[in-house]
Amino acid sequence: MLEVARELEGDGWRKAIDIRLGGERRQDSVRLGLQSLAKDPPDFVIVHDGARPLISDELIHAGLEAARQHGAATAAIPVRHTYKHVDRAGFVHGTVERSDLMQVQTPQVFRYDWIVAAHDKAVRERIVVEGDAELIEKLGKPVKVFTGSYSNLKVATREDALMVEALLAAHPVSV
Repeated sequence: MLEVARELEGDGWRKAIDIRLGGERRQDSVRLGLQSLAKDPPDFVIVHDGARPLISDELIHAGLEAARQHGAATAAIPVRHTYKHVDRAGFVHGTVERSDLMQVQTPQVFRYDWIVAAHDKAVRERIVVEGDAELIEKLGKPVKVFTGSYSNLKVATREDALMVEALLAAHPVSV
C-alpha cells in the first residue's frame, strides 16, 4: 500500500491519501472504507466500482444531487434486451416485462449514516448483497434512480475491455 501512495505522490497527487486493503467481497471492502471515515464522517459517500473506468463528472454530480434530495441514489439505465424465465432444463417459461426494469450501475451515493447503518445490519443479520443500494433497501429506506450512461460499462470480460477501448478511441476526451 505504501508503494501505491508513493507512486501517486510522485505523479503529483496532492490530496490526502488513505489507502485501505479491501475485504473478501465488494460489500466487505465498502464496509472497511466506511469504517475508515468514522473519526470525521462526511455527510455523503460515493461508492463506485473500479471495474467501471468510464465514469464521468456528470454521473458523479447527478448522483450527489439525487442523494442530497432523497438520501440514497444509484445510477441506472433502462434495460434494452429481452429476458426470459428459463428452467434448469433450458426451456422458456415466460418473458420478463421490461418496461419498468433498470440495469443498476455505480456510482451509488448515500447519506453516510444510512449506509453505515445498512452495513451494520448486514453484519448482524449476515446479509450478503450485490450492491450497496440493496442494503439501503433492506434498511427500509428509499433509493432514487438517476440516469446512468450506456458508456459506463463494467469491465468483467475481455469483450467488455474491448468495448471500453473502442469508446476511448472514438471519444478520447469525453466518454
